[in-house]
Amino acid sequence: MHATGTVAPPRLLLIEDDASIRRFVEMALEDLPLQLVMAPTLAEARRCLAAGGIDAVISDLMLPDGSAMSLLAGGASLPWVVMSAGSSPAREAELRALGVRAVLHKPVSLADLVACASALAGLADGAAQAAAGGTFAGHTDARQRAIAEHFGGDVALYDDFRQGCLQRLPDDLSAGAAACSAGDAAALHRVAHSLKSVLALIGEPSLAGQARALEQRLAADGRASAAGLGPSEQAAWEVMAEAIRSLAV
Repeated sequence: MHATGTVAPPRLLLIEDDASIRRFVEMALEDLPLQLVMAPTLAEARRCLAAGGIDAVISDLMLPDGSAMSLLAGGASLPWVVMSAGSSPAREAELRALGVRAVLHKPVSLADLVACASALAGLADGAAQAAAGGTFAGHTDARQRAIAEHFGGDVALYDDFRQGCLQRLPDDLSAGAAACSAGDAAALHRVAHSLKSVLALIGEPSLAGQARALEQRLAADGRASAAGLGPSEQAAWEVMAEAIRSLAV
């Protein structure tokens, strides 16, 4: 309780390393009566959880300094949902055995995200419905489908998010180029993993498919953890990177 007698809003911890996904969650939940706390790494997440005052958690699995599974080793002591871009049925069963309430598959729709956050934080259904926004009539192309499926028909929200993503894409391209120069398969795998969800959210399914294919190629036979990076993967990255550059034109 605050000194005024008002109840503090629930504090929801978002554990997610991708800046664009963090921004999407922030925009999706901005009308809900909760406080969003963000942690881009496992280390920061541990600090937030150790400090206390967190009421619920939404977490990615793959983070720069490890897997969020390590936070659940003793079971989920808080209401916890995982967002994943490629978890297997076996992994999802393992997560539920640890107390995770649900697994949301990226790219997550605005409606699903709002409903999930509302349930985790114990908010009324009405708040979730109000935050979900209006409707969108018709979706004849990929961009319009993205607006309808992922943004609840909110064109302004989509436009704002897409613009922010376009501004951040050069950083992703730089990270991919650096990974190729260093022959670092694990780093390129992380970039592709992140891009596949962001590109799907902004209505670029073809590019999202290329990112997914590159991620899967790097993950095959443990390649993502190996030291080397093959010429075919570098070539696939260059083709995709050139197409991504054209988005901002």
